[in-house]
Amino acid sequence: MPLFLITAILLASGIAAADPTRFRIQGEASEARFKGTSRLMDAEGAFSRLAGEVTVDPRDPATAKVTVTIEAASIDTGIGMRDNHLRSADFLDVARFPTIKFESQRVEMTGKKAVVTGQLTLHGVTREIVVPVEVQLSEVALVATGEFVLNRRDYAINYSSFVNPIGDSVRITFTFRARSS
Repeated sequence: MPLFLITAILLASGIAAADPTRFRIQGEASEARFKGTSRLMDAEGAFSRLAGEVTVDPRDPATAKVTVTIEAASIDTGIGMRDNHLRSADFLDVARFPTIKFESQRVEMTGKKAVVTGQLTLHGVTREIVVPVEVQLSEVALVATGEFVLNRRDYAINYSSFVNPIGDSVRITFTFRARSS
């Protein structure tokens, strides 16, 4: 049987499908921000060094795979002394835990909204989280935005201060911009 006939039969039967598209997150065009609360002064900031990729078949978004890695030492609140404290063993302990990593396990898509369930590893602790995400997807670009709250104590970040008590909840917001590779 000629090769073109085999190919035509496979295409007609739907067996041969296009490969999923791989999108590489553009760190310089993306952001991961946080807000923590305390009695005296809330801490707001961002991580400036992040990378990752999303692999998705536009015909079946539920098969998407997402990985994001953030360099913990890239934390920036605009106050150097506070940033150094956040990098210390009291908080992120970047010497022992240099990266924050997320790996998806499931994606549920409804229109342009997704619910991504995956494993977040922070401060040496891995826990499952569920993240609502808005997605804009084309053949060459992907933009994902979302927000979730985590409890720092769930990740063994237990620092406390009598003078300036800090809240346990930390709000995370992100916008990841990615290009197909």
